[in-house]
Amino acid sequence: MANRPLRAIADLTLVTGAVLAVFAQLRLDASPRDAPDPWGLVLYAGSFLLMVWAIHRAPERLEAERPPQESPTFSSRSYRPVWLALSLGGMILAFLDSGGNRFRPLGVTAWIVAVIAWFLAWWNAPLPRLPRDGFRLRGHHLLFLLILALGIGFRYWDLPNLPRDVNSDHAEKLLDVRDVLNGEYRIFFPRNTGREAFQFYLAAATIRLFDMPLHKYALQVGTAFIGVLLLPALYLLGASLWGRWGGLWTMFLGAIASWAVIPARVGLRYPFLPTFAAWSLAFLIRGLRSGQRTDFLWMGFFLGIGLYGYSPFRGMLAALPAAFLVTWLAQRGWRTTIGWQRAKDFLIGMLTAAPILAPMLRFIVDYPEFFFYRLMTRVSTWEKPIEGNPLLILADNLRRALLMFHWTGDEVYVATIPLRPMLDPLMGALLALGGVAVILWMLHHRDPVPLAMLAAGLVMLLPSAYNLSFPRENPSTVRAAGALPAVLAFTALVPALWTAGRSSSRFEQGMRWGAAILLALALIRINADRIFREYAASYCRAVLNASEAAEILRGFYLGGGPETNAFYVAYPYWFDSRLIGMWLGDIDWPHTIWHEDLPQALEGHRSLPGPRLYLVHPEDHASLAALQAADPEGWWVSRPRAHCEGWGIIVFHAPPGPSP
Repeated sequence: MANRPLRAIADLTLVTGAVLAVFAQLRLDASPRDAPDPWGLVLYAGSFLLMVWAIHRAPERLEAERPPQESPTFSSRSYRPVWLALSLGGMILAFLDSGGNRFRPLGVTAWIVAVIAWFLAWWNAPLPRLPRDGFRLRGHHLLFLLILALGIGFRYWDLPNLPRDVNSDHAEKLLDVRDVLNGEYRIFFPRNTGREAFQFYLAAATIRLFDMPLHKYALQVGTAFIGVLLLPALYLLGASLWGRWGGLWTMFLGAIASWAVIPARVGLRYPFLPTFAAWSLAFLIRGLRSGQRTDFLWMGFFLGIGLYGYSPFRGMLAALPAAFLVTWLAQRGWRTTIGWQRAKDFLIGMLTAAPILAPMLRFIVDYPEFFFYRLMTRVSTWEKPIEGNPLLILADNLRRALLMFHWTGDEVYVATIPLRPMLDPLMGALLALGGVAVILWMLHHRDPVPLAMLAAGLVMLLPSAYNLSFPRENPSTVRAAGALPAVLAFTALVPALWTAGRSSSRFEQGMRWGAAILLALALIRINADRIFREYAASYCRAVLNASEAAEILRGFYLGGGPETNAFYVAYPYWFDSRLIGMWLGDIDWPHTIWHEDLPQALEGHRSLPGPRLYLVHPEDHASLAALQAADPEGWWVSRPRAHCEGWGIIVFHAPPGPSP
């Protein structure tokens, strides 16, 4: 073990390397997107060298609490053939009863029986039970609850207003939710190029449970909840990789990282991908550590559930085998009986998804064109010709996807800060240092399990990178989010080692804890600013203000104007009229006129009793001229945006027509 002066020098070197990494990331973050700042790369190289030197001089810094390494236990069940037969029969019945893209009571019952019977057939561990001396609340339990509360706050704080206005995807989702509320229990929803079902049933349950209207709030409440479910999975994942402190830091980073928080607030299916990827990977890593088949069963369970969430999650069908295989090969699993048993248990775990997917498999057989449509429009010429060599496009897409954490960024405003790295400068620096630390960890402990996370993370970049038809959509904040669990786990390693490291004095321990608390507070402050200021401002500038259009209409109604006399003059790339209706409480609000049809419609409007009101796009000069020609006594006002910059609304008031 290194002596105290050498350890102090090593700690100082580590801190210096971390500071250099932060400056390096700040340089990259500020550099143009066509060429990285070379000084950022130089500073990063210096920080890596300092970190390697410090760990070489004080290798006990890698001797933090290690995750448990259990010996696998195997047991046989004399009733296994019975349970397997019951599971297979339930799968077949669920498959047969799911025709026509519908869940039905008999099929759903058989579906549930098939899943339970599969677990009973292969379960080979005692059921969990409370400790004999009762449950004691310890310090790490309190930290877990504190981080969970922090994550809930980041996802639900001012949720109705951030984001306030939404887009046409939300309108399409609300129509699907209405179908569920009306008793149309689809397995896969074909509207809007096809969508998995989980979110729609969750939103419908939210509306029923909390007596909410058919509104974007119902979507947001559900997706924020899915975002919260990410956090215990991250703890389980980090703890399985690096020990208890690794779990707490991984969970903390997931609680406040803008990449994890923003997509969960939007109200679309985005958080289903990282959440169920994290649960699947957490149980994979536990299975690799413990050798317990039950862990692989839960891995397959969350794999199956996740495939009902968001289509890029399909990449986990490749990511989990890749993660297991790279670790199994590194451990030379083919040489031992335990290695082959572990491979068998992993295969059983993957097959656990089969009974869960029985209804979905029926839909795929019946309607493959719907299920694969979205994928094929990105990897083939179904929607748009591929412009260039597909292999070169894929290679460039992969390059930009790998750089998205530190330099490149997504240009779509909906779920990120456009053209900014996915991680803030502090997390970006920690990820870079974490990559070095992971290599040192594996060499020091002879531990190949982190390779599983590396393989899974790389594979889960493909749902973003394989976009050959629309390469500008890569990197995608939301389609690449399956890599988020691996990124956060690697980012957490350095602070976890720092916090868990042994100290020779109370002063040294206090200094280490003080630095860790300052780091946590800085991360909270930076990401709160990214979410609630930067993202809020960029989103507001880009999104259309349908809520303000609804406010104008509501004011007209309250002032005595007939509801049949207020019209929205639709214009290309302007409001989705269904969103105006959403804000008014009627998503089918019917008073929309396409701008080209306005002159003809005005001929009949003169006979309407009472005043009339028209909402016109600021650049729709033809419609405004037509209104003034039809009603010379009318007047118009330009209403600017209330909350941020962007297009306002032209409001044309027409006086009452002549009395009949």
